[in-house]
Amino acid sequence: MDQARFNKTAANLWVSRIIPLVLIGITGYATWVVIVLICAKYLINPPPSLHTPRHGAGIAVLVLYSILLLLMALTYFRLLFTVIYNPGYVPRGPQWHAQQEQKARERQQLRKDYSKKDSDNSKDVSEGNRDSASNAYIYGGSLGSATTQLAPSIRDFITKDAFVCQGDGRPIWCSTCLNYKPDRAHHCSEIDRCTRKMDHFCPWVGGVVSETSFKFFVQFVAWTAVYCIFSLIVTAFYSAEYKRKTNTINIHWLVALCLAALFGMFTIGMTGSSLQFVLINSSTIENLSRKTIVWTLALYMPRLPETPPGFRTISYSTQQVPEGSNASSDQAAGVVRTFAILHTKPGENPFDLGPYQNFKTVMGEHWYDWFLPIRYSPCCYHDATDSQFAMGPVVQRMRREAGIQVPEALDEEKLHRRRKRRRRRHRSDTAASREAEIRHDCNLNEKARTNNGNEVDLESGLGHTNGSVQ
Repeated sequence: MDQARFNKTAANLWVSRIIPLVLIGITGYATWVVIVLICAKYLINPPPSLHTPRHGAGIAVLVLYSILLLLMALTYFRLLFTVIYNPGYVPRGPQWHAQQEQKARERQQLRKDYSKKDSDNSKDVSEGNRDSASNAYIYGGSLGSATTQLAPSIRDFITKDAFVCQGDGRPIWCSTCLNYKPDRAHHCSEIDRCTRKMDHFCPWVGGVVSETSFKFFVQFVAWTAVYCIFSLIVTAFYSAEYKRKTNTINIHWLVALCLAALFGMFTIGMTGSSLQFVLINSSTIENLSRKTIVWTLALYMPRLPETPPGFRTISYSTQQVPEGSNASSDQAAGVVRTFAILHTKPGENPFDLGPYQNFKTVMGEHWYDWFLPIRYSPCCYHDATDSQFAMGPVVQRMRREAGIQVPEALDEEKLHRRRKRRRRRHRSDTAASREAEIRHDCNLNEKARTNNGNEVDLESGLGHTNGSVQ
């Protein structure tokens, strides 16, 4: 079973490395058709029997096509780089690494036992080492990588104020990777790895689209859709014109037209579905059961209820929280943290923050981050103290219904929002009072002019005097 999984994973990785080369080849062919055949040989330098040169149209098509091609290429290579070098895999547990080392030693021992010659023995040992290296490549790192990149521990969950859990209140455990799965992580059977906020396995980009690469994937399919639509319009327009003039069809133009139509329809659909997931803060994996799924959450209870609650609770000791973590001083001293085990209603998404906030958590805070593949998504940084992902009104409602006090961090955040609203109200009130004061000064000025025939010097601050000003 383990060998079959290994072979499937290796095959998927090799296929996913070949398909991007095919995509690059198709793009290169389309670029040759548009730039060389249409712009250069048909518009800028056409045969004399067709028409006079159209330099303006040729240069315009060339510039627009180059810009769209550059944007598509930037997003694609940024996506490939992220998928290969920062795919968002969850580190496997120490038990998994120990099992792999044990299996490698057993394979080497079996080869030694069944070998008859010393040369064959050395050959088998080298093959066993190569198998171990292959396992390390497929599984994403060396066998000793557990010492350099630690798997999620239970302390990474209980120091938060909310996390996704099992029915008994413990974090979700992956029996294949032998580690705790972070919130919204999914085990991908194609590569046999747990991946943070996995969206899907995409052979066109050579791996798994996850929280680190989903933003770049959305940008890539969106710019590819625009690129294909532009190529389709240009190729279709000049193909029809060429057919009217020569009564023939250029086969290369026709192939480019079909490719632009095919990939255009595909990427338009992918762009629409991906933007939908962005706006509702979901993924392809989560969307499969979006209307029926029930999330189980462990919510921290700052104060224990005086009467037995109507829900299950679980308590954890934070005595072994390491230094440098986000835990407070009382947690590091060994405080027992009690969590309420609550369930959402079917179809509720605890991570839904509203369409605009959902969009910003994936695409970025600034408008240029929405269009250019510069930074990672803000949701990739799990340094908040309340939860690994920001949780929305659903969790707040669950706390209120359960009678759970809101943690201090959330209270401070609410207080900060109130202070901002008060400052805005104070500024508006100050502006209104200043306007009323100026209006009052103007009335006094007019009254002084009427009664005494003398002007009042408002700029000198004497607008409220009753007598005349010398």
